[in-house]
Amino acid sequence: MTDHKEYIYAVYQEKSFSRAAQKLFVSQPWLSAAVKKTEQKIGLPLFDRSTNPVTLTPAGEYYIKKIEEIMNIEEEMSEHFQFMLNEGHSSLNIGSSMFFCTYVLPSLLNEFRLSFPQVTLTFTEGANNILTERLLNGQLDVMLEAEEYNDNRVHSEPWCTEEIVLAVPSDNPINERLGEYRYSFDEFRLRSREPAGRASACRPSVSLSEFRDEDFLLLRTSNDIHKRSLQLCKNAGFKPKVSLYLTQMMTAYYLVCEGSGIAFLRSAIADHVTPTDKVVFYKLSDPLAVRSIYLSYVKRKDNPMQQNLIDFMRENKLE
Repeated sequence: MTDHKEYIYAVYQEKSFSRAAQKLFVSQPWLSAAVKKTEQKIGLPLFDRSTNPVTLTPAGEYYIKKIEEIMNIEEEMSEHFQFMLNEGHSSLNIGSSMFFCTYVLPSLLNEFRLSFPQVTLTFTEGANNILTERLLNGQLDVMLEAEEYNDNRVHSEPWCTEEIVLAVPSDNPINERLGEYRYSFDEFRLRSREPAGRASACRPSVSLSEFRDEDFLLLRTSNDIHKRSLQLCKNAGFKPKVSLYLTQMMTAYYLVCEGSGIAFLRSAIADHVTPTDKVVFYKLSDPLAVRSIYLSYVKRKDNPMQQNLIDFMRENKLE
């Protein structure tokens, strides 16, 4: 009774025997006869031919429901056999910021590659809106970004929490009066590894209002830190004086080291650059300076390896 399921499904989709026949490149009499043959096997009509357009009978609604289940199973089987035919070779595409793609993900995913050596990993960096579009159209398997999605097509879950800190040139005179808040590069990099009682591990957070007269280096509008930076300054009661807008956070960091201005940076940046005495760091007192990074994905049946990557990322969250 499922011999002619494709033909019956086409009539259901087109709500017309004539349009379904055109779609299938068969004659309408032949299509009608094929459907009638299945109805005779079942003993019940599948379509109410007295309506325009044609509609399903209760038996037809049940038939279509079961046929869709069969079609889904057949599609899943086909995808699985194709995966086996390719001997498990697969590619996975991961989208995130330049910072994560360059400094965090390569070393983190080395272990994943050891478990799945047949997989090719591709990192795609870009603005949040571009990465989101690629995620939705299937060009990305997972994305790591500081935004949780309300789109019901996207599943988002917190992957790690990170702190936004202020980087200031070490020769900036403002550092002289903010000594109790100021971290040197080494103090900042080692602060989480030292006992809580050590002085360098206990710097208090500073009020951003102390920096209202400074020149800021801001990331461009497509970056979450741009929006967060403006709100942090607004919460502190001022509008930042911006001397330069930048695309990449690492560029902002190196310009701070050169004395070009101060910048909001990821706290993890100190773990991925060469230690220097040209920059100092300040923790900020505003709760907005702490944000979540989300692991987001659209479930893909055509790449079974995607779930292995998702599971690995869940088990290896950054601390």
